[in-house]
Amino acid sequence: MNRIFFLFFYLLLCPLFIYSQEYGYTHYDSRDGLAGVTVYCMTQDRDGFLWLGTEGGLSRFDGTHFKNFTREDGLPDNEVIQVFADSKGRVWIAPFKKSVCYYYKGKIHTPANDPVLKRLRINDNVMAFAEDKAGNILMQELKKLHLVTVDGQVTVIDSIDGRPVVSINGICAGAVNGFMVVDDNRVYDFNNKDFRLKKTLSNYTSHPLYYAINAQSMVWRRDAARSALYSFDKDQTLTFPFMTIHNNFNLIDKEHVGIATREGAMMFNINKPDSAFHFLPGLSVSNMFRDAEGNLWLSTLGHGLYKLSSPFVLNIRIRANNIVSQVFELAPYKKSILAGTELADLYQLNRTTGKLKEEKIRLNEGGGKVNALSVYRDKYIVFATTLCIFQLKPHFERGPSINHVAVKSFFLNGDRLYVASKDNVFVMDPITFKITDTIWHERSTAVFASHDTVYIGTLNGVYCRMPNREILFLGEKLPALRARVTAIARDVTGVLWIGTYGDGLIGYKNGRITTILNRQNGLTSNVCSALYCNGDYLWVGTDKGLNKVNLAKANYPVIKYTISDGLASDIINTIFVENNKVFAGTPEGITYFDEAKIISRSRCDLLFTDIAVGGKTYYQGEAPVQIPHAQNNLQFNYVGISYKSTGDVRYRYRLLGLDSAWNETRETSLTYPVLPSGDYTLQLVAINKFDVSSNVVSYAFTIEKLLYEKTGFRVLVGLLFLTVTGLTVWLFIRRIRKREHEKTILIKRISDLEQLSRKAQMNPHFIFNSLNSIQQYVMDADVAGANKFISGFSRLIRQTLDFSSKPEITLEEELDYLTNYLEIEKTRLEGAFNWHVEVDKAVDPVEHYIPPMILQPFVENSVRHGLRFRKDKNGIVTIMVKRVNDHLVCILEDNGVGRKAAMQYKSISPISYQSKGLSLTADRINLFNQEHAQKITMQIDDLEDDMHVALGTRVTINFPVV
Repeated sequence: MNRIFFLFFYLLLCPLFIYSQEYGYTHYDSRDGLAGVTVYCMTQDRDGFLWLGTEGGLSRFDGTHFKNFTREDGLPDNEVIQVFADSKGRVWIAPFKKSVCYYYKGKIHTPANDPVLKRLRINDNVMAFAEDKAGNILMQELKKLHLVTVDGQVTVIDSIDGRPVVSINGICAGAVNGFMVVDDNRVYDFNNKDFRLKKTLSNYTSHPLYYAINAQSMVWRRDAARSALYSFDKDQTLTFPFMTIHNNFNLIDKEHVGIATREGAMMFNINKPDSAFHFLPGLSVSNMFRDAEGNLWLSTLGHGLYKLSSPFVLNIRIRANNIVSQVFELAPYKKSILAGTELADLYQLNRTTGKLKEEKIRLNEGGGKVNALSVYRDKYIVFATTLCIFQLKPHFERGPSINHVAVKSFFLNGDRLYVASKDNVFVMDPITFKITDTIWHERSTAVFASHDTVYIGTLNGVYCRMPNREILFLGEKLPALRARVTAIARDVTGVLWIGTYGDGLIGYKNGRITTILNRQNGLTSNVCSALYCNGDYLWVGTDKGLNKVNLAKANYPVIKYTISDGLASDIINTIFVENNKVFAGTPEGITYFDEAKIISRSRCDLLFTDIAVGGKTYYQGEAPVQIPHAQNNLQFNYVGISYKSTGDVRYRYRLLGLDSAWNETRETSLTYPVLPSGDYTLQLVAINKFDVSSNVVSYAFTIEKLLYEKTGFRVLVGLLFLTVTGLTVWLFIRRIRKREHEKTILIKRISDLEQLSRKAQMNPHFIFNSLNSIQQYVMDADVAGANKFISGFSRLIRQTLDFSSKPEITLEEELDYLTNYLEIEKTRLEGAFNWHVEVDKAVDPVEHYIPPMILQPFVENSVRHGLRFRKDKNGIVTIMVKRVNDHLVCILEDNGVGRKAAMQYKSISPISYQSKGLSLTADRINLFNQEHAQKITMQIDDLEDDMHVALGTRVTINFPVV
């Protein structure tokens, strides 16, 4: 009786007890992808998916994404009032429209496409499903039952032991086999179509909303004012008040009973009736459900779906005049945790349970937030408000104070308390409150001391005060340490961790940066407001959540806690951690949780949702193993289900046969558009936010070989290759031999031309005339003139013979040859013309080579045909040499009668000997161009005035510079 009364008393007064202690939830509605905000029912299938029946369709949830099904996908009706997942992987669906269907392997089965469902005759809404250990399915209407056996037989039951069914209020699987059925006030065991009465109830009314049953117990409305809970195992009944705002009963698990009401949901442990919890006060809750990971889900009528972040996360809101007071400082004190608020109040929390003691300690009548808090020897409490520093002695007796100090932070190092303030950093005795030293005379934001070395955080970076009192700016050599500093802490390995306002977390040791942590490598934010070292872990408070950094592992993995995990706020002002118990001060008060209890039930399940091969989608387990090469375009869709992680799941994968190294991603699909032929195995593992890994899932497949990759085809291609190769080699050898023959002919032709050129270089008529000139000098007894002429002539003959044997000569030698020739011709023609040579300064005649005697025929032609027929002795031959880009340009110009007039003179007085020098030179140029990529070009221009009167001839030859 006392137990019943206590439960009654607790349920009535529960809202008063938990007024200041609230729970955190993760909320999902249509904006997150949920099919509708009115959620009637929930279930979890064997793969771990959560299924939700709503007024707008059926939703499947994997912890990250919702996939919705409506009439367009095959549902008979969009409004789904009941769902049930069986052991075979089928999800049974009861829509508001009086029918039944089920989802299996990506397809919705209805009476239109399923022969078993076609035999069902549903006359009313199906209120519940159940499955026995043999796999038979029982469906509950209000006035009848439908049994679908494993072999597909359908049986309709509308009477029990000859009595018509009154009202089916509940069904469930039996403890051993078969089912349990509640008809009105009678509970039956139902097995092999046989009903056996198990218990008779005292009930107030018959309706499924007032009953809930499982193999261990049942709960129902007993009378107008009371509900009852009966244990089949213990044969014991417990009664408690019936709430008129009742929506539904839920037997959440073997120990917990849930009451969904229009003013939230109540849950209590049947073995501890004083353990009641009140969830979602003010919302109309339709159902409560616990998943395989231990999460509690609450569906609502009009407000979507809620997941209780954790019953182990307690949010304590400290209110003053109905306004929540922020908590800025936490510190351990004896068996309590002290919390300093923005209203200069000090509160105590139980160090073990996190519960708040009702009394508060008023620190400062003038108000102001608590900026710093420290406890010395577990006796003296030192705290700072906006403008003062105070001391509390044992039993919270007021001690001395220091006024007009705007403190930013404290650091207690032995018997010295370091104070960072707006104006300086000083050291004080925490007992006498005497200032013993001032070590910094500018604004500071944080301070940390180790022995006699002090690190000072400022708006401009980190400074270090050495034991000899020298001040060093660490940011001078390390630019990362120029950031605005918010907090400093040191871990067990001696690394100094520096929190910044916008640049993340910086590790510093032995004069160098050890690491930088920021959003890119795991933190929730780059704004770090609080640090706390606890063994191998560093806790980091930011403006976007709480971070737990594992300092003992490579790459410093981070576990994140945010409002989705139950925190009242993502803005973390201060942190205290002891063993697994975590306290965080936030703008919404204090969040407390036991981390070990959160992680202990965490799990991570991984499965392929579907696999697309060549554009065709296959359900898991149905994808082909042999894949034609033409369909070599694969996409793997998968999901790691960990509802506690709220989507924070990463994946490691590798494709054996392509790469044996593990890769990491946060995407839920992998695409391989083109893979080489061969055997492959995709291995995949999911890791949730608590570093709990799933089992490795794999999919082995083979990409079939192309025709050219098959052995027979390769043998055929090999033979064909040998044949073609042999033919190609034969043709190639034949071509080489032909080219060698042509080359031999060409060499012979070149040799002949060279010989002809040598013979033609010196015009016989020129030689004859030269000898006559010598004879005339002798006859005139001009011995000096004869000697001079003979000397020049003999030198010209020697040069001709010498140059004829060389493939190329220098430009200097060619110009010397032409000069000697022109001097002889001028002497022979008695000064009928003059000549001169112009060489550009950019051209070094010694460094440039050209074919020998290639310019002489053109000079000879100018003298013989151009200047010879002039009537005066003002003829002139000009030789100009210059460099234009990659060519050496030689210009031979005369002011003779021109080519047209020379042809006329030639026809009147023909020359007895026709020189072949020009034609042979043209042949030499053509042969040169055939053998070289860079060509010699030649251009002959007739010079005329405006009246087309001939002024001479210009020959331009471009030699490539090699």
